[in-house]
Parts: sequence; C-alpha cells; structure tokens
Amino acid sequence: MNESKSQDNPTENRETPRFTVSDRRHWVHEDEAESPGGEPAERLPSYVQQLKDQADAKDKQLREYIAAYKAKTAETDEIRVRLLKENENRLEQIKADFFKTLIPILDNFKRAIDSAQSSADYESLKQGIDMTYSQLLSTLKESGVETLSTTGRKFNPQTDEAFMTEDTTDPDKDNEVVEELEPGYIFKDRLLKPAKVKVAKLKQ
Repeated sequence: MNESKSQDNPTENRETPRFTVSDRRHWVHEDEAESPGGEPAERLPSYVQQLKDQADAKDKQLREYIAAYKAKTAETDEIRVRLLKENENRLEQIKADFFKTLIPILDNFKRAIDSAQSSADYESLKQGIDMTYSQLLSTLKESGVETLSTTGRKFNPQTDEAFMTEDTTDPDKDNEVVEELEPGYIFKDRLLKPAKVKVAKLKQ
C-alpha cells in the first residue's frame, strides 16, 4: 500500500535542490570584517585614515626629537660641568703659582725683622725692608703689574684720586699732579688701585 502511494506522488521522492548565493560586492565583506576582539573594525574614509597615519607619524617623529633633545641637553650639561671643574682647577693652579713667588719675599722680610731684633740695628732693618720691597715690586712687574706714573703730568680722573689740592697762580700748572701720596697700580688694562695724589688748582 505504501508503495502505491509513492508511485502516485512522484514528487515526494524527488530531492529538494540545494544552492547558495555568493554576494560578490566587496564592500559588503569589508563592512562585516571583525576586529581582533570580535567587534566590527572601525572603518574610516581613505582620506581620514591618511590624515590619521600622518598625525601618528608626526607624533612619533616629535617623540624622537624630544628624546634626542633631552640626550643632547644632558650631554651639554656634562660638558659644562667638566669645563667648570677644569677652570676651577686652572684658577687654583694660577693662585698657587703666584703665592709660590711671594713666599721667598716673605722669608726675606722675616729674616730682616729677626736680624733687627737680634742686633737692634735700625739700619739693617731698613736695608732688609728696602730689599724686600724691591723684590716684591719686581715680582709683581714680572706678573704684569705696573705702577702708574703720575709726577709731572695732568690729573687723570680715570686713574687718579685727588686726595689733596694746592693753590697755584700759574695757569700752566692748573690741574697738574704736584705730589704722589700713594702709588697706583694697573694690571695690563685693568686698574687695580688708583694713585692718590695732590693736585694744583688755579687760584681765582
């Protein structure tokens, strides 16, 4: 009986055709792309993505510049500290060399004092002081220190200090240095100490 029913309905024995539809539109699959986390990836227009890539590249370049600047600054600071230390050491050496030249003068001065005390000889003390003064003056001159010449010239406010004045009736003598009270000293072009002088002033 079942067989007869199968023969009466031939469509029941026919298999249902199977087929699939493939959508070849490329943008459909791009929109359905998923990110590594499983969420759909954010898709930006091409020009926006290009701008974003350029901004990322500029940001990376800026970070590299900042890192290089910091490294260069650290190197410059290290050089500055080293140069400062070298200058300090050089200055200390210059001071030591100068003090070394003064020690023999100090020794001579002490010998003159000891000699005067032991013999009570004023003349020996004077000679010792004169010798010590000459030695010190010579040492300073060798180091570049010179005494100012003031006698017989006009008063110079740049190098002289008018400590006293003296009236004169001679117009040619007006503002002329009459007497040097204390010598002045210069080191090359630097004034170490102005000369204290007596200056002639024309009497009105």
